[in-house]
Amino acid sequence: MPTIHRPESRQQVRRLSARECRAWLASHREGRLGYQTGRGPRSVVVRYAITDEQIMFRLPDYNDIVHYVPGERVTLEVEGLHAAVGDFDTVLVTGEARLAAHHASVVQATQFEEHWPAGVATSVICLPMTEVEGFERNAVALVGAR
Repeated sequence: MPTIHRPESRQQVRRLSARECRAWLASHREGRLGYQTGRGPRSVVVRYAITDEQIMFRLPDYNDIVHYVPGERVTLEVEGLHAAVGDFDTVLVTGEARLAAHHASVVQATQFEEHWPAGVATSVICLPMTEVEGFERNAVALVGAR
C-alpha cells in the first residue's frame, strides 16, 4: 500500500478525537485512496460521500479501483490546512472496501457531488468508518522542519 503520511514524532502533533475526525471528513469531499494493485501500490485522488457508517466512492466501472479494492484493505487520506487556526490536519480511514450492491437504498439516498453521463456504468465502493485516526500538526512547525 502507498505510504501514509503519519506525522513524525518530533513535530508538534495532537491526535484528533473521533468527533473531530468525523467533522473533518464531513467538511471535505476529496481524499487520496491508497490500495494495492497487480502492478504495485497506488494512491489516487477520489471524491467521496459520507454516511453515518461509511464513506462511499462512486466510480465508473472502467476505473481500476472498482476492480482492485473490493474485499481488500485500503486507506483514505484526507488532509489539508485548517485555515482558521493555521494547523495542518490529516484524517485516515482504513478498512476493507466492498461493493455497495447489497446497500442499494443507502446508495440511492446518498448525494454524490459528481455525475456520470448516461450510458456510463458506475459502481459504488464502501469503506466502513471503523478505523479512523486523525492528527493535527502546527503548520508553522512543519515549514520550519523542512
